[in-house]
Amino acid sequence: MRYELKNDVLCLTVDSHGAEPAELHRTGEEGRPLLWDAKPDIWGRHAPEVFPWCGRMEGNWFEYEGRRYEGLPQHGFARDMEHTLTELGADHASFRLDWPGDDRLWPWKFSLTTRHTLEGGAMVTTCTAVNLDRRPMPTQMGFHPALRCPFTPGRTPQDYVVRFQRPEAPGGTEFFELEEHVFDNDSICFPNLRSEWLQVEEKDTGKYLRIDTAGYPFVLLWSKPGIPGFVCIEPWQGYPGPGHDPAKRPGVRMLATGESLTCVQRLTVSL
Repeated sequence: MRYELKNDVLCLTVDSHGAEPAELHRTGEEGRPLLWDAKPDIWGRHAPEVFPWCGRMEGNWFEYEGRRYEGLPQHGFARDMEHTLTELGADHASFRLDWPGDDRLWPWKFSLTTRHTLEGGAMVTTCTAVNLDRRPMPTQMGFHPALRCPFTPGRTPQDYVVRFQRPEAPGGTEFFELEEHVFDNDSICFPNLRSEWLQVEEKDTGKYLRIDTAGYPFVLLWSKPGIPGFVCIEPWQGYPGPGHDPAKRPGVRMLATGESLTCVQRLTVSL
């Protein structure tokens, strides 16, 4: 099911599958989408959440208590599950995923709530995971929003840069050029980036789509080769690592029974 949220500035459509933002545009500007439209022949997602692990498990498997969990998807499995709507208002919606633990994907029991709220010209997503298992649960969480690039008709991705804060740089910011082949070898990671945000910015107008990144130890940029209409800015709490123990992955949080982890994503529109 899809649900529409709206305020005076933005209109957001959220899909209960993955609790994923599916469409975002300025109110009254339906013909100018701000999120990627998930063309299945290129990349069939819009802005999925990443949980309970970030990136790929080495060899697509891990081992726990002598059991091997194989054939694991990239970025966890919460994005591939149907979430239950628990609250719906004009400008907000909340969803919940209850995972019982199983012998195929993830042995730990947890609940995951996702709340989307429109706050002026920003979409704010808050995800909270609670360990409901009797055992400590290794946890990684993050976001994977695909920002439309270009977001102005008639432009190309080369008319844009990714700008971020760099205190030692002139003016306090620096930018990353979006040249055609920059993502030919997959994603680019900025570990321990000292920037509270990254934004896809139109060079000559300064218009931007911004993702807040404060508090995230790993921030990635990604698109398909040639930048076919989108750029992902991905703030993650965790990162892939070698080996097959999920408790030893970089940035992992071990949640005790009843303990929670909350991550917030803010996407600000300045067009």
